[in-house]
Amino acid sequence: MNTIEWTTKALRQLTKVGDRNKRVGIYDRVQVLASWPQCDADIKKLIGRDDYRLRMGDYRIVFRIDQSSSPPIITIVQVEKRNERTY
Repeated sequence: MNTIEWTTKALRQLTKVGDRNKRVGIYDRVQVLASWPQCDADIKKLIGRDDYRLRMGDYRIVFRIDQSSSPPIITIVQVEKRNERTY
């Protein structure tokens, strides 16, 4: 099992999601990353960056994976609604 950490910025962005059901859904979706890379989530590596993104409806969760530690640490960097400037 991987360890999941949230940056202050990502937590702030999560609390700004207006709909409580979406907020809970995003949090639950992130918990799936604990079993990464065997999870069945829609994950893609971002081009030109060391980050990955997880899609949850209209929202994108950007995260990093530190595999040098045991167990690997997944750091949630950003939670934003998808638009042309999300990444």
